[in-house]
Amino acid sequence: MEYTGNCLKLLSFWAINGELKLSVLKGQLEEMKAMGLRGTVFHPRYYPGRPAYMSGAYLDILSEIILYAGQLEMEFWIYDENGWPSGSADGHVLEHFPDSRCEWLNYRNGEVVLEGKAGFNTFRRDEMAYFIEYTYDGYRKGLSEEAFSCVTGFFSDEVGFLDGHGVSVNMGGIPWCPEAEEVYGQLRGRKLRDDWKLLFTEGEGYEEVRLAYWKILGDILSDAFYKPVNQWCEAHGKRYTAHLKGEETLFFQTSCSGSLYQNLKQINVPAVDALERYPGNHYYPRTVSSLSRQFSDGRCMAEALGGSGWGLSPADLENYVDWLAESGIDTIAFHLWQYQADSASVRDWPPNIPRGLSWKDAASAVFGKLYRKWDNRLHKPRPVLLVAPERGVQAQFDPADAIALNEHNGSGTPDSRSGKISRAFSRFAEHCYEQGIPFDVTSERILEEHGHVEDGVLRIGKAVYSAVICGDGAWFLEEQIREQAKAAGIWYEAGEWQWHYTGHGGNQILLEEKECHIPWRGCEDTEGEWRIRSLDPLEGIRAGETQLIGEEKEGNVVYTIPDSVKKSFLKNGEISLRWEACPEGENAPFVYLEGNFGVKSTEGFREKDRHQWETAGDFYLTDIREDEVDVRDLCASGFPFCRTYVEMESLHFAGADGKLRFDKTGLHADCMAVMLDGDTQLRYCWGPEWELAGIKQGIHRTVIRLIPSTFNTYGPHHHIDGDRHLTSPMQYSGEKGFADAPDAPSFTLTDKWHFVKFGI
Repeated sequence: MEYTGNCLKLLSFWAINGELKLSVLKGQLEEMKAMGLRGTVFHPRYYPGRPAYMSGAYLDILSEIILYAGQLEMEFWIYDENGWPSGSADGHVLEHFPDSRCEWLNYRNGEVVLEGKAGFNTFRRDEMAYFIEYTYDGYRKGLSEEAFSCVTGFFSDEVGFLDGHGVSVNMGGIPWCPEAEEVYGQLRGRKLRDDWKLLFTEGEGYEEVRLAYWKILGDILSDAFYKPVNQWCEAHGKRYTAHLKGEETLFFQTSCSGSLYQNLKQINVPAVDALERYPGNHYYPRTVSSLSRQFSDGRCMAEALGGSGWGLSPADLENYVDWLAESGIDTIAFHLWQYQADSASVRDWPPNIPRGLSWKDAASAVFGKLYRKWDNRLHKPRPVLLVAPERGVQAQFDPADAIALNEHNGSGTPDSRSGKISRAFSRFAEHCYEQGIPFDVTSERILEEHGHVEDGVLRIGKAVYSAVICGDGAWFLEEQIREQAKAAGIWYEAGEWQWHYTGHGGNQILLEEKECHIPWRGCEDTEGEWRIRSLDPLEGIRAGETQLIGEEKEGNVVYTIPDSVKKSFLKNGEISLRWEACPEGENAPFVYLEGNFGVKSTEGFREKDRHQWETAGDFYLTDIREDEVDVRDLCASGFPFCRTYVEMESLHFAGADGKLRFDKTGLHADCMAVMLDGDTQLRYCWGPEWELAGIKQGIHRTVIRLIPSTFNTYGPHHHIDGDRHLTSPMQYSGEKGFADAPDAPSFTLTDKWHFVKFGI
C-alpha cells in the first residue's frame, strides 16, 4: 500500500451492467490499457446477477480478471456495493436485520415529531459490521489469495446518514437514532427531547444545541462506517477510498454527513464526486487533497464527469482533469465505462468515457497529453491554510432551508444565516484561487484537535503552514491554537484578504439638464470641496441664488461652489444648479458636479448584459460610508459616473513565480494602479491577465486604484445599446446611422441610463 508517486492516474469507472464473460472482460481491460487508462474501478451497476453477486462463480471470474489486470500492470479497485449508495450489501443487510428502520425528526405544527421508514441504517454499528463482513470479508475469502493480493483497494459511494438519502434535502428533517440521544445526554447533561425544538427554531442556546447534535451525528457515522472500513483495509494492506454526498459546499454537507472533514480524514485515499461537464468550485476538491496531505500520504481520488453528456469533447475532458489535478487530486475515475453498451446505458448518466464517444480513437493522445502535463507536478507545497467555518454553518443550520437545494450538486444554497456563511466561504475560496494563493483547507475542529504551532509555523499532521486564514463565521470552542498562531504572526481573518474601500480620486455626476434639482440624502456636514466642471465655456452658472465665477483648469472651465452654499444645500436636502450654454458656443456641453459624494439611483441598477448596467434613475447624492461600499459593484455603491479611481486595500500573496495575481472573477475596470507595502510607486496592470510580475514571494499589503471605463463619464448613456463596439456622433443625437444595429429603431435614444460595470 506504500505510495511514493507523484503521477496522474486516470481510471475507468467500469459499470458492470451485464453477464460476466471472461473474454469480454479481458478484452475491455486490454482496450482500456491501449487507450492509456492506468486502472479501473470494478463497479456492479444495474448488474443482472449472472452469476449471482458475491457468489462463488462471481468471485472466481473476478479473480481471473484481477490477475489479468495485474499482468497488464493496471490498478484494480473494487466498488463495495451493487448499485449505490454503499452499505446495503445488495439488500442483504436489510435481510439480516429485517426490523431495521431509518428515523428522523421533523417539525410540524410547532412540535418535533419522530418519523421513519424501513431501511438499512448507517448509524447502526451492528448493521455496518455485517456489511463489512458480507462484502469485504466476502471478497477477501472468496477471491483467490493471489487475486486478493493484487487488488489495489476498495471504493465506497455516497455513504451518509441513514440509508444515504438526505432527509433534510427531501423533507426538511434531521436524522435521528437512539445512540445520538444517549450521547447528547452524556455530553450536555440534558435530555435531547428537552432541547430538540431548538434544532428547528431559534431560542436561547440554539447554536450550542445544533453544534452538539450535528457533531454527534457525524461522529456516529464516522465510527460506524468509515473508520472500521478503513481499519479493515489497512489491516489487509489495501487502499480505501470514498466520497460523500454533499461535499460541494459546507451547507450541503451538513444535512448529508455532518462533517466531510471528520469522515474523510478517517480514510487513506479521500475522494470527491465531480459531476457535470464543466469544472466546479475550487473549494471542495481541495478538501480531500488537504486531508490526504495532512493525515495520509497525499493520494486522493475523484469520480469525475458523471452526467457530463454525450457532448463531452476532448477539450472538455482536458479542462476538467486540469481543474482536479491543479487541486492536488492525482487519481481520477471517469464515470462511466459501460461494460454492456445498450439503450439503457446510453441514458445512464452519460457518457460512456471514452469507449462510447465519437473521438475514442483520439483518447490515447488526449490521456497522453494529460500525463505529460501532470506527471511529477501534482503534489506542490501549499503553505497557506484556509479554515472553513463548518461549525459556523452547523450552528445556524435550519433543515427546512435545505429543501431548496439541488440534491445532485448542492446548488440553490438559500439566503439564510447558515447559507450565507457557506456561500461567503465558497466565494472566498474562489477569491484565494484567483489570486494564486497556494492553499489547503481544514475545519475549526481539526485545527483545534490536530494543530500545533512550532517554530513560527502551524502543523497539522504531516502538513506545514506559514499562514492561516480564518473564514468568516468560524466557531471555536478552544482558543489555544488560535492564540498561538496569532502570537506567531501567522493568523489572519478572511476580511483582511478581501478588498475594502479606502477612498476615491474624486467623484462626479453629469448635469444633463440645464436646471437641476438633485436630492441630497446624507448628513448636513460632509467634507471636501464641490465644484462644477464644464468641457466648454458657459454663459453662466448659478448654485442656488449664487452666481459662480469660472476659471480655466487643465483645459476645462471650473466653477467652485462656496462652502456656505454647499452647507445650505446639505441642510435643505437638495442641490439646485442652473447653467446656460454660450449662445454662439457648444449647445450641449458636458457639465459635471464634482466632489466627495456618492451618486445613487432611486430605481437601482439592473443587468443589461455581461458588460453593462442600466437604470431609469433618478439620481440622488449621499455621503460615501466606507462600510456601505460594495467593491464588487461600485456603480450601485455610488460611482456610476466616476472618471478617476476608487481605492481599496487587501492582503495579497505573491507566489514562487514572482507574480501577484488579481481575482478576475467579477473584475470590471479598464485598468488598475497598484501600490505595495506602503510604497507610493504606482504599478499598472490590466486584463486579461490582471497580474504583476517581479514581486517578492510572500504576503503583501496591497492598495489598488481601480480605474473605470471612460464610457461612464461620456456615454452615450442613453443610446439603446449603451457601449457599442462602434460609436458615431449620431449615437449622441439619436439619429440612426451606420454604426447602429440593422434592427435599431429610427430614433435610438431612451430615457434609461447605461453604465459599464465597475468593481472587483
